[in-house]
Amino acid sequence: MPRRPRASDRPTQLRPSLAADDLRHAAYAASTAAGRRALLAQVKAGCEDRPGTYRMLGATGLVLYVGKAKRLRTRLLSYFRSAQKNARRDKQARILRHAHGLTWEYAPSEFAALLRELRLIKQYRPRFNVLMNVDDAPRGWLAVTGGPVPALRVLTRSDAPDAAVLYGPFRRLHALEEAARALADATGVRDCLATGPAGAGARAGCLRAELGQCACPGSSAAADPAPYAARVGEARAFLAGQTRGPVETLRARMFAASEAWQFERAAVLRERVAALEWLAGRLERFHAGADRLSFVYRPEGAGEDGRERVYLIRRGTVRAERPTPATDAERAELAALARRVFTAPEPADLPTHDLDEFYLVASWFRRKPEERGRTEAPPGV
Repeated sequence: MPRRPRASDRPTQLRPSLAADDLRHAAYAASTAAGRRALLAQVKAGCEDRPGTYRMLGATGLVLYVGKAKRLRTRLLSYFRSAQKNARRDKQARILRHAHGLTWEYAPSEFAALLRELRLIKQYRPRFNVLMNVDDAPRGWLAVTGGPVPALRVLTRSDAPDAAVLYGPFRRLHALEEAARALADATGVRDCLATGPAGAGARAGCLRAELGQCACPGSSAAADPAPYAARVGEARAFLAGQTRGPVETLRARMFAASEAWQFERAAVLRERVAALEWLAGRLERFHAGADRLSFVYRPEGAGEDGRERVYLIRRGTVRAERPTPATDAERAELAALARRVFTAPEPADLPTHDLDEFYLVASWFRRKPEERGRTEAPPGV
């Protein structure tokens, strides 16, 4: 009788990796009831009802989940109530079943806890934060990639490693894809998936290159990268709301096609103009929102030193944090810092690493409009 194939019979490259970041990894081993009781005793003995963040740790000390709470003790105790209900589909119960350790830290305010949570998630990339961040509505971002031959790409995740600049998120993915193609046609920036050094950015037989619609150095004999860099600069200027050149370029082509009785081409160009107008309208609202999020913010709540915190927020991202000044020297230092933060030149687009923080800050003030009363114009600006 022939022997049943074993997993070890598979070629090495086809075997599942033992170090894979999934629930079979040693770090995600199930905890014991005694271990969870010890964690509960730890919370009851030492955790206070104050704003802060917490980390659930796996069997190897790996961070499984990062959370925040306005009242830490209440939030952490809720995990154990969920576990007692044996709610297998409950988020908190699922996390606790794999938790072997628990740490927490206090924050001066709920806003500070939100910021700290975001930064810890970026630092540790916990498995359960990713697994349970499920959004029924798909989202997309328009990216300009880095490298010697940048490209326009539509992405469905904000942490893509090749994205130099991101714009979004957008809910209408099909409209975003159409707008990206229209922008690529108007500027000559490539939108293909090819990779390689300068001069090898486009694949052989690229249709856009053959039609003269792509200015990528790899699509022609020209070796000078400056003209293509200028095209990329025009695309980024449009995305930053600094020019409407690509729209006018397509509109001029549309009128020229119509005058030449090329009505089908004119209709296609009309649709691409509409796609770019749609994108420009949404980017205009994004940049207007970013410009309104520039101020000094003093949320209620004191830190371990008994002093409230002052946040210098420019275009929706926290540029600096200081304790509330208590002396003339500290007030002068804060005023000088604010002048540097709010007057320094910066690009109109937000770096990719600032996008999540921008949406956190924007969401905070949208959900809590009363907090606007705790903001003020930058001193000395």
